[in-house]
Amino acid sequence: MAKIKATAKWVENVRSIADNSRGHNVVLDLGTASGGDNKGPSALELAIMSLADCAVTIFADVCKQSNVEISKMEVVTEAEKPAGSPIITGVNMKVRVAAKARKQKLDAIWRRTEANCPVVFIFQEKIPVNIEVETISE
Repeated sequence: MAKIKATAKWVENVRSIADNSRGHNVVLDLGTASGGDNKGPSALELAIMSLADCAVTIFADVCKQSNVEISKMEVVTEAEKPAGSPIITGVNMKVRVAAKARKQKLDAIWRRTEANCPVVFIFQEKIPVNIEVETISE
């Protein structure tokens, strides 16, 4: 089974740097209203950004496989998060696409996208997360 590895290292305050073990990293931070310095997206914002990006990537790939030429595409995701709650209660996603294809074809491509987008799956299905806390010496 292939493994995808990510590591996040605390920098200071509530800022961290997450690394994907392929040479890419992103700075994560909370906004100033939440006690951070607003140096990057929060982890929750990054998760919603990942959802939008996965939809764009897989949709473009399915269009390519279906010989549908895209001239413009954008996916906008908006997460509902009650004030004071650490969790989101729902996500609305809008796919805007200009392509040389009928709407019926694009709808079929979206259904294939949704069935094959791993981040959509993560948001729609409960996936077990095993956690182990290990203390280290300073």
